[in-house]
Amino acid sequence: MNTTEPLQSWQCDRCPDLITDPNMSLVMWRREDDKFTDFLIVHKSTGGRTCDPGSRSEYRESLELSNFLGGTGVALLLSWLSMGPVRGVPETNRVGDFDKFVDLFRRLQVPWYEEARPHFQEEETQHWLGDANEYFPYIPDTLQRTAEKRLGGA
Repeated sequence: MNTTEPLQSWQCDRCPDLITDPNMSLVMWRREDDKFTDFLIVHKSTGGRTCDPGSRSEYRESLELSNFLGGTGVALLLSWLSMGPVRGVPETNRVGDFDKFVDLFRRLQVPWYEEARPHFQEEETQHWLGDANEYFPYIPDTLQRTAEKRLGGA
């Protein structure tokens, strides 16, 4: 995985290739009991790619990955949790699996998270971060060091 520029590439959840064009990729999810769950980041099915599982696998909801980036992306993702004071609609949480949603949010918004993800279950990562508080493993500096395999050093 490219570790030189965070938030510029994402690992496709359906193939081994990196996603480098947010306009040629999708964030997909399932809707169960009017709640969003099972989030995927995939290449669009073009040019011979078949990463998009489509509605046959109940992934009927999707938007281009580019919609989820930057400040606009934060606003979109947070609207799934609450419409906010302007709309004021009670009970608007549309997220069915909060942990999977937080993982998606971090993949799209937190620098170095996507690059560090493949290393979370490695022995070295668990050794250095296994007893950390709830946020330390997910701050950009720690994530960068995790991605670059330099947790124990400078």
